[in-house]
Amino acid sequence: MKIGLIGLGNMGYNLMLNLLDEGHEVVAWNRSPEKRQMARETSKALVVDTLEELVAALPKQAIVFSIISAGSAIDDLFFGTTTIKGLSELLSPGSIIVDLANSHYKDSVRRSTALAIKSIKMLDVGISGGISGARHGACFMVGGDEAAYDLLKELFQGVAIEKGCGYFGDSGAGHFVKMTHNAIEYGMMQSLAEGMSLISSSNYSPDLAKLLDVWNHGSIIQSNLVGYLLEAYKSDPGLTNTESQIGDLGTGKWAAQEALDLGVPFTSISHAIYARYNSRDTNFIGWKVIAAMRKVFGGHSSKDRPNI
Repeated sequence: MKIGLIGLGNMGYNLMLNLLDEGHEVVAWNRSPEKRQMARETSKALVVDTLEELVAALPKQAIVFSIISAGSAIDDLFFGTTTIKGLSELLSPGSIIVDLANSHYKDSVRRSTALAIKSIKMLDVGISGGISGARHGACFMVGGDEAAYDLLKELFQGVAIEKGCGYFGDSGAGHFVKMTHNAIEYGMMQSLAEGMSLISSSNYSPDLAKLLDVWNHGSIIQSNLVGYLLEAYKSDPGLTNTESQIGDLGTGKWAAQEALDLGVPFTSISHAIYARYNSRDTNFIGWKVIAAMRKVFGGHSSKDRPNI
């Protein structure tokens, strides 16, 4: 297929390379010229300088993947501003927009409804697996127009890890289950942080990288997260060069708010969310553990804050 791709950050750039490896043609655009130039120099994608050029280079019924930061930037991209045209004005009826950001599911429902008025279909897609997953095979959680998903199902399966792609329901479903996934991730990372803090405060001084490596070979807590933490300890023993401040992109908070609205107990995950807020005023090894994992798997910064 010929795919438009908007957003050439860590995830978008690597997803572009993955799509190219799968034999798709990619027309790419990013707002900042530096990332456009990097993509030109390091890939076979057609990199354009404007949104209008991107749409013009695609078939009339275009497929456009958007992987930019969640929030108002997506509304500007989809619906335009007083000075620029958005995708809803530039694309023809029958086109498909795929939103791969960590968008709030209610925003996805709203955007899908507005796009449907112009006969443009939308898929809201949660993506997990970090930078490596985007490059070599990610996990995709899809919601939205089912006919659009059926059309793109083989494409998703091609860039996903084996069995790592599924359709989960109407508009908003993909981003709702991804929000929940991220909340679970908060709790799992917090558990690792507290465990490593206990060991670091004890009278014992085990080789923590060696311990994590052992844990990640057959133990019950064997996981990607333990592997990411192992990588962090190998590159920064003791995490002495790691900031203790933990960033967040808002998905945990959204999940906790949803749990309150639905009356669902959310105790351990809520604690993990508050722990991230506490990290901004301390220099505690537990917070460094979480910050280190986030940097390894997603290139995330301690300065991350929700863009909503």
